[in-house]
Amino acid sequence: MKKIGIISLLTVFLLAACGESSGVFEKNLEDRPIDLVALGDSLTVGVGDEEGKQGYAGRFAHSMETEMDGVKSVHLIETAKKGRRSDELVEQLKSGEVNDSLKKAEFITLTIGGNDLMKVVRENITDLNKESFDQERPLYKERYAEIFQLIRKQNKEAPIVAIGVYNPLTVYTDDPSHFEEILKEWNGDMKEIVEKDAHSIFIPVEDLFITNDAQVYSEDFFHPNAKGYGNMNNRIFETLKKADLEKLSDGKLKIKE
Repeated sequence: MKKIGIISLLTVFLLAACGESSGVFEKNLEDRPIDLVALGDSLTVGVGDEEGKQGYAGRFAHSMETEMDGVKSVHLIETAKKGRRSDELVEQLKSGEVNDSLKKAEFITLTIGGNDLMKVVRENITDLNKESFDQERPLYKERYAEIFQLIRKQNKEAPIVAIGVYNPLTVYTDDPSHFEEILKEWNGDMKEIVEKDAHSIFIPVEDLFITNDAQVYSEDFFHPNAKGYGNMNNRIFETLKKADLEKLSDGKLKIKE
């Protein structure tokens, strides 16, 4: 089995290492802030955002206020943590730590998976091949499905924006080897799970981070910079428009014309 750009992957790993309720969703949102709960890892935290605008989540909250009909203000509830993997998110959700926030949430965002991929790299760095990722893939898929089940146990109707994973290796090499195939498979699994939920939408972002020609990476060449997070926010809104946010939210939210 062909090894996967070990030197490039090792470089990326070192950089990364441093670093039951239905939910209450009132139709009249103009007189109060709406709760946006942000779940996940460093991308949701906004690591690398030199403008200090809380990454894509902070930008999305602001865009909701300016681009959605009837939304006066947004209360962003940040629950993410740098380095968090899917098993750790499952643990957080099971602990009850975010139950109250989820029950009140009127919108939810999620990034998870990047650190699961890097865990495979770390544990197989001397003999890294696609089989290493193939062994982890069904376990990750099972945890990802459980994450959705746990969220829906607390809130059955709030729209969930679930963001896919991307490949930072393109910054270092033009020969991604098997990694592009791996990302396609993992993102495909995530999308399959997301699309089973009538109030959720999958946001692909891997094409936004191919090389750094557009200057979308932060100084660690792993996390997005302000421009990268801005592009993520734009992609979220583009996808919500195509999917019809009004339908996704049962008529409670609508993007301005």
